[in-house]
Amino acid sequence: MNTTHSARFRSGPFKGVDVKDTFARAAQEQQPVIVDLGAIAWPSGLAPAPTALGTYAPGAAITGPLAVQADVLIILYTELETRALLEVFTGNSTWSAARWKTWNGYGHNFDKFKSMIEGISGDAALEAGLFGYLSAVTIGTQTVVLFKSELHPKQNGPQLPFVPVIQQLVSELKPALVISTGTAGAIGGTLNCGDVAITRSARFKCEVTYPNDPGINALSASGAALTNAVTINPAQITYAAANLTQLSLAGLDACHTELQKLPGYSFVRRNVAAPSIYVTDHNPVPGSAPMDIVSADYLTVDDNNDSEGLQALGVMNDTDDAFAFYAINQIGAARPEWLSVRNASEPQIVAKPFPPGTSTQTIINDLKATAGTIYGIYQYCTTLNSAFACWGIVAGRS
Repeated sequence: MNTTHSARFRSGPFKGVDVKDTFARAAQEQQPVIVDLGAIAWPSGLAPAPTALGTYAPGAAITGPLAVQADVLIILYTELETRALLEVFTGNSTWSAARWKTWNGYGHNFDKFKSMIEGISGDAALEAGLFGYLSAVTIGTQTVVLFKSELHPKQNGPQLPFVPVIQQLVSELKPALVISTGTAGAIGGTLNCGDVAITRSARFKCEVTYPNDPGINALSASGAALTNAVTINPAQITYAAANLTQLSLAGLDACHTELQKLPGYSFVRRNVAAPSIYVTDHNPVPGSAPMDIVSADYLTVDDNNDSEGLQALGVMNDTDDAFAFYAINQIGAARPEWLSVRNASEPQIVAKPFPPGTSTQTIINDLKATAGTIYGIYQYCTTLNSAFACWGIVAGRS
C-alpha cells in the first residue's frame, strides 16, 4: 500500500480520508436512519423500471469498451447514496455483495490506469480490477445507466484517476446527459436538511495541486466556474416537489429525533413541510449566491460566520461534481450536457462565537465535527430527495 495512506482510513465510507478528520470521525460515530418508502405514486408511464444493460449478462465484468449506449448516465458515490436512489428507483435499497454481483463491473483499461490509483487495497472492486458497477433502468422513453463509482476525487491520490475513467466511461456510453448526485453541505441559511439543488455550474476549492490536470489547478486558483447550457424541463421536477419529497418526511423526522438526543443541535430545524427542489434558471435558492455546486478535495463546511469563505461561491458544497464535469468538458465537441443534483445532508452550521484567539483550524475542526454528526444520521433520508429530483429531470426528457 502507498505509504501516504498510513494516516488515512483504509476502509469504509471515508476510505482515503485523514483519520484525524473531525467530520469523518464524527459521522462514523452515528447510525444513519434508514427507511422504506413503500409504493410510490408515479405518473402514468413514468415509473422507473429495471432493464438489461445492453446484451451483457447480469454480473458479467466488462473489460473492453462498452457496447451499450444510454440517454442519461447517473453517477453515484457512497453506499448510502446508492441505497437511497435504489429505494426510489427500484423499491429495494439493498446494496450488498449479492446485489452488486447482479450489476456489471466496469474495468475497461484497468491496467492502464492502475498505477494512478492510490488505495486499491481494501476495496473489493478495485482489487478485482473494477472502477465501479453499472446497471440500467428506463424512465418513460429514456434509458438510464447507473454507475456506482469506486473511485473518488478526494480519496485516490493526486493523479486523479477518477478524471480519465469518467472521460472513458462517458465517451463509450455516449449519453446525452450526465447527472452527478448525492449528499452535500448547505451553503447559506436557507437550505434545510433534505432540500435539493439542481445546478449546471460548478466551482473548485482545492488544497492539492494536480500534476496531470493543470486546468483544475487554474480553475481552483481563479475561482472561475465550469458551466454548460443544458435545458431543463421542470414539469416532472415540480411534480416530485409537490408529491414525492413528502415521502421522506417520516425518515427526516426520525433523523431529527435522533439528533436532538445530542447536545448542541437545536439550530437544526425539524422538517415540517416537504423538502424543496431548487432548479437553476427556474426557482434558484433565494439569495445572492450563484446557483453553483462548490467541489473541494477535502471536507468543507459552511457556518454562520463563513469561516471557510464558501458563501460567495455557491449554494452547496461537495467533493465530486466539479471533477466529473471537468472530465466531461475535456472530451471535446462530442461531450454531453451535465447537471449536479445534490441534497443538503446537513444545514449551515450555527455556532456560538469562539473565544478570542481561537485558531482558524480549531474553529474549522469544531464545525466539521458538528456537521459530521448531522451527516452521519441524515445522509440516507436526505438523499431520497436527490433521487426524486433525478427522476424528475429524466422524466421531463421523456
